Amino acid sequence: MQKVIKKYKLNDNSQEIDDRLYWQNQSIEFKIEILESLREDAIKLGLYPDQDENQQRLRSVFRVIKQK
Repeated sequence: MQKVIKKYKLNDNSQEIDDRLYWQNQSIEFKIEILESLREDAIKLGLYPDQDENQQRLRSVFRVIKQK
């Protein structure tokens, strides 16, 4: 995979379009892996005081997506 760095002006909306295209082109497995990583980082930082409840919530969301 080739890494690309782009510079955007502050008032340029093309960054949002590029971000959306990037995530649309990624696999479901990659998106879930990134989501899990972000969630684990948030738990380590103490942003989710009740991690058991959040783990259960994530499983139910994953189950609904998987059924589609």
